[in-house]
Amino acid sequence: MSQTKHQFDFLIEYVLALLEENKISLAEEQKKIYVPQIMAQVEMRLGLKLLPQLNDKQTDKFVKLSNNENTSPEEWKNFWHDSAPNFEEKVKEVLVEFTEKTKQLLASK
Repeated sequence: MSQTKHQFDFLIEYVLALLEENKISLAEEQKKIYVPQIMAQVEMRLGLKLLPQLNDKQTDKFVKLSNNENTSPEEWKNFWHDSAPNFEEKVKEVLVEFTEKTKQLLASK
């Protein structure tokens, strides 16, 4: 399962931008704690949104990449950009949805 961990590693820039846009500044120690947790949530949500959109050929390639422990973050990035023409839009949608849910949760406490 460790290879799956790398499929969205390149999204860290999006997550850091999300924090900045929402005026959330974290110390380096806090980033080490919270950014991986945020990344895990974003990765899960993005995967749930994108996987059902893959055709059979793309699904086969996904499985092949998933089964290869040496698949690089760059290969994953290329796969998602090639397999989901609206990838950037989907990432933004997931981040906006995640941000809104997080704000709602924080406001209710």
